[in-house]
Amino acid sequence: MLDAVRAEALKLRRHRATWMMVWIYPIAITLIVAGMLVYGAFRAHGVPAPAQPALEWIRESTTLWKLPASPPGRFLIAGFCAVVFAGEYGWNTWKLIIPARARWQLIAAKWVVALGFLTIALIAADLITLIGSWLGSFQGDGIPAGVTLAAVLEAHWQAGAHALLPIVYTIAFAGLFAILTQSILATVILSIALVVIEGLWPLIGLFLHQYVPALTETLVRVLPFYHLANLKTWASGAGLTMPLGPDAVVSMSWAMSFAVLMGWILAAAAATQLRFLRQDLN
Repeated sequence: MLDAVRAEALKLRRHRATWMMVWIYPIAITLIVAGMLVYGAFRAHGVPAPAQPALEWIRESTTLWKLPASPPGRFLIAGFCAVVFAGEYGWNTWKLIIPARARWQLIAAKWVVALGFLTIALIAADLITLIGSWLGSFQGDGIPAGVTLAAVLEAHWQAGAHALLPIVYTIAFAGLFAILTQSILATVILSIALVVIEGLWPLIGLFLHQYVPALTETLVRVLPFYHLANLKTWASGAGLTMPLGPDAVVSMSWAMSFAVLMGWILAAAAATQLRFLRQDLN
């Protein structure tokens, strides 16, 4: 299994898709931070702005971790996974690597490498952001009093943990779409459609509840769309209340939404493995 992961990482680490959709995070952040530091070095320094509260400064420093859970960030993740999983069909390389590995290992290695590369890129970008904030403090407004390294690390750890589940969810379903369609383009289109449906789900629920109220409430509780949004809002301290009608409101706990979403992730992973095991790739 480790050999399969190493081979996958070696193949993808310098791939153009990896540069454009994964390594782009630290590269873009480096350019932005460098530009801000250069601007700060040459701009005229006037009256210092009022000191920012420590908790607000720490919270704003974790903004990067909201990106992979946002629609644009998930489009990038899905596009990268489309290349990782569906690219083998377009390159006609499955038949070359399948004899050397068990099929389940090949899919598992792609999951590990996709998640690993994204995690490394986001952590690197986050560290660059923090270093840029520290360097920028010497050019004007300093770091607010009360900001400690322990508080910063805790906040960034929590933000990264909250971003992990949407990333894994996107990887799981993009991988499933890739194995089912065997097409990079189809995988990207289906993944974008999935994200768009999630955004429109409250409106869809309101519309459907007028005609099939019982079925609509069941779908909201069973399908993953509400639960992903609910976990995002719980990360800010309160769950998502989704009104469906005058007397129908869906509001669920963090634990329940986590369990439902994990069930969908495991189901997508199992379906991916089962479909791939039965595919004729000769």
